Amino acid sequence: MPVAILFPTYDHPAIEERYASWQAEALLRRDAAEIHHYAFNESAHHAVLDVRSPHVFVVTDPLLLPSPRLPERLAAILDASAAFAALPSSTQATVPAQRAALPPYMTLREFELETSALQQSEAGIERMTWSLDDPGAFLCRTTDISGLTTSMLETLQGREVVISRSDFIHQWPSLRGDGRQDLLDRIGKDAKNVLEFGCGEGALGAALKQRQKVRVVGIELDRRAAGIARKRLDDVYQGDALEIAAILHEQFDWIVGGDIVEHLAEPWTFLSDLRRLARDDGRLLLSIPNIANASVIADLLEGRFDYVYMGLTCAGHLRFFTRRSIEEMLSIAGWEIESIDAQELTVTRERDATIARFESAGLRFSKSDLLPSGYYVTARKRP
Repeated sequence: MPVAILFPTYDHPAIEERYASWQAEALLRRDAAEIHHYAFNESAHHAVLDVRSPHVFVVTDPLLLPSPRLPERLAAILDASAAFAALPSSTQATVPAQRAALPPYMTLREFELETSALQQSEAGIERMTWSLDDPGAFLCRTTDISGLTTSMLETLQGREVVISRSDFIHQWPSLRGDGRQDLLDRIGKDAKNVLEFGCGEGALGAALKQRQKVRVVGIELDRRAAGIARKRLDDVYQGDALEIAAILHEQFDWIVGGDIVEHLAEPWTFLSDLRRLARDDGRLLLSIPNIANASVIADLLEGRFDYVYMGLTCAGHLRFFTRRSIEEMLSIAGWEIESIDAQELTVTRERDATIARFESAGLRFSKSDLLPSGYYVTARKRP
């Protein structure tokens, strides 16, 4: 009998989180006999009252991406063991025994291809006694938790679990907590006044203030992230970047936007408005993803374009750019590009295989435009 899914009730003000939870549930629903929702603080007993299946796959991280046929495969592993629960390996696990090192991937389709191949390896299982760490997801027998009054996370504490080395979940790193060392390295060490739009939790600004004496002002849409950033930066404005930039009167040596421009409905006017906030010798530093990356092209050739929580096809992206359209946007907005450097953060097999197929077919294409995952742009405002 197919497995039941227990998915947490989840809501978030940001579309990225909401979409990721919808996507995770939709992917799991394909393999489920039934799906039920539970509250994070709800007892296991209450959560499984209406579950009819003998096995239940419990999701504790609503943003995860599951490898193909994950609940079904974990059920078979659990039935062959005497353990309390079966766990997938995870890309972001806090427990070393659960942590997985997967081949590089950039898109959901690439993740599915890589994990499907690894499932054929049957890499075995690892047994351990679980602590209170969040596993992201686990599968257990419905009867084993039907009498428990603990929360779902607490049900595994002190229990023997088996971890499948051939089955995986992708868990995302923090979208708003990244320190962005790549951007830090590009900001001048003589900067005295910096504005970061889309500052998240203020990790980049905090690192910058630790490196040098500098005033850092942030703009952040997410209320919770802005609250954290206020403890780290000199000033933080919570709200829409377009609206806030229009009322600021301070001028800055550097204005920084790390993977934010593509989230704006009207980046041309916004970037033009930023010129007023830049000193005459001020710089604009942007990081912008490249929609022409060959991993995305490979997906399109297979009829796929899957939005995800973050990355090249982030659900929050409203605009998409290539190197040429980045150059055009900045020219329209009144900025002169000083440098535009390719990012090559992840090299995937699908990316390289697609380029190789184009080359062998004798197709006319720009290889240099298909390689980067994005671009770092430094610009000066046009007089």
